[in-house]
Amino acid sequence: MTSTTITPGRPLPGWLKTGLLAALVFALCWGGAIAWWQSANSEPGAGDLLLMLLALPCGLLLVFKLGKKFVLPRPAAPAAAAAIRPAPGGASPAASTPPLAILAAALRSPHGASAEELAAAIAEGKARADLDPELVDDDGFPITSARSMDAVDEALQEEVSDWLELNGMAAPGFSDAQWRALILGTLVARDLAAHAVSELIPADGAAPRMQLIPVLPTGWTDEQRHAVGMWFRHAVAQFGWPAANIVPVDLPAAPGRTPGSAILGLVNQFALDSRAGDWRLAALVIACDSHIGQETVDQWAANASLFTPTRPQGLIPGEGAAGLLLTSLHGARLIDGAVFAQLHPMLEARRDASLDEVRRADTKLIAELSERVARAAGLELSEVAAIAADTDHRAKRGLELMGLASSALPQLDGTLDVARVGVALGACGAVPFVTVLALARHHALDSNAPALFISNEDPLACCAALVCPPTVAPAPARTA
Repeated sequence: MTSTTITPGRPLPGWLKTGLLAALVFALCWGGAIAWWQSANSEPGAGDLLLMLLALPCGLLLVFKLGKKFVLPRPAAPAAAAAIRPAPGGASPAASTPPLAILAAALRSPHGASAEELAAAIAEGKARADLDPELVDDDGFPITSARSMDAVDEALQEEVSDWLELNGMAAPGFSDAQWRALILGTLVARDLAAHAVSELIPADGAAPRMQLIPVLPTGWTDEQRHAVGMWFRHAVAQFGWPAANIVPVDLPAAPGRTPGSAILGLVNQFALDSRAGDWRLAALVIACDSHIGQETVDQWAANASLFTPTRPQGLIPGEGAAGLLLTSLHGARLIDGAVFAQLHPMLEARRDASLDEVRRADTKLIAELSERVARAAGLELSEVAAIAADTDHRAKRGLELMGLASSALPQLDGTLDVARVGVALGACGAVPFVTVLALARHHALDSNAPALFISNEDPLACCAALVCPPTVAPAPARTA
């Protein structure tokens, strides 16, 4: 069965509607008065002219305006608020989902191997794409890319290949770009595994159950996704986490679902699981991707989606990896000396039209979303000290973000306090989304104030959350 969607015409502006109505009322009043005087063969006096040509039409317009104001029903809620996705079962996600603790974050980006390095590069204006030394367009000119120097490690690639072959998964057709992503992801997995073992395994107890969530590019095959998941599990176990306590969570690609939406759902579900009783549950979220390859450049050039000087809204090939170590807020407070940030529930809103197709960016939806996450956390947007966003170089996304900062968070400096990660990483799937959460954690702990996480790279949806420093009050004692 096929369906056809009819797009309604663009509505007339309010001022034009009012003008046309006034012209119609005056024309009818004047035409009627003139016709009456002609039929009666009478000459109107000054009072008649004033009454029929001015007072009567103005009175009719006033009556119409008052009647519209008091008689017609008002809409029940703003359109922006109606676009916020409700949680399953009808409850608000922010109302039913507890905060989580981000115990650690790790990343490999073209402009830093940690959140601190990336934040410094962004603050100095150095975190931008540049001409690539190897990739060229159809005319043989270098293209703009965001390339990481950590993506090539021959010794590590050989180690991965040997382990996959030993376990009956001989490198399942990885391209050069996929190998780059896998190497970056492995470095992040190892960083997080070291933190997990040192902070979450008690000296005299067993390791808790860990969910391992690899967020891989949608174009990878099921065989490749399985191989990477098993390798990441092995990489974590190498640092001392019992392999039997590591539960890989498959994140299959689904039509119409973006990587950001999938991560949002998994993180909020993990928070609900930790509240339901398994408060020692841990999770490793690892995103990796790379589009640094001539094959990608040629494909994007062929379908007119590659960034060029004449196509400024095109995509810039990028790469990177980012990961988070998550646990319950209660569990994090019981760890001596733990440095963690609170991740409040994430909310997503759907747009009425693609951001790529509207004439200009409107900040109403993203501002309403930001207000919602702040209220859910019991805070005000005036308390936010920084914004971290996955916004890239495309104009409408940048205008939407800066419009949010200037209208809803005027206390922020648009240059120093607003970080656009997408400009630094280029196009690389879910990596900017997770990198922004890592960067928001850094800003929250560095400034000891809330940081606002924003994702508006998706043209059909936007996402927001608050990342805050830990509260001073200790958690109440709880038995296992």
